[in-house]
Amino acid sequence: MEIIYLKNSNGYKRGEVKEVADGYAVNYLLPQGLAVLATLENLAKIKQQAEKGEKAKAGAVENFRQLAEKVRGRKIEIKAKANSEGKLYAAVSEKEVKAAARSLGFNLVAAKIIFPHHLKEAGDYEVGVDFGHGIQSKVIILVRV
Repeated sequence: MEIIYLKNSNGYKRGEVKEVADGYAVNYLLPQGLAVLATLENLAKIKQQAEKGEKAKAGAVENFRQLAEKVRGRKIEIKAKANSEGKLYAAVSEKEVKAAARSLGFNLVAAKIIFPHHLKEAGDYEVGVDFGHGIQSKVIILVRV
């Protein structure tokens, strides 16, 4: 029986068409929602969904590029508590940077903040912002006590 996998399962990828034993398809794959029969209609649906997914991915990548340009070189101020010697009680976290950026109108939820080292003292630091898909930017973190 020929089926189309709907989810990554058993070493097969979503959308992959495979010939499997009738019993395996009828008793496991189809009832579990892991696959559908490979009819012309189902093949067309899967192809259409894949094209739609590619368009959405391309749109997301373009949005990441635009956001990377908007945040490039921006200064993000973070208030932190420090001891009498000027050392922070806790290093600045990725969550704090994202929250401070959000307050400036930049949504960096999908990005990864790349610190050059742990930020444990007040000062100005240049950190990387990685949006994936090869899109990177840099921002300035102003750690104030």
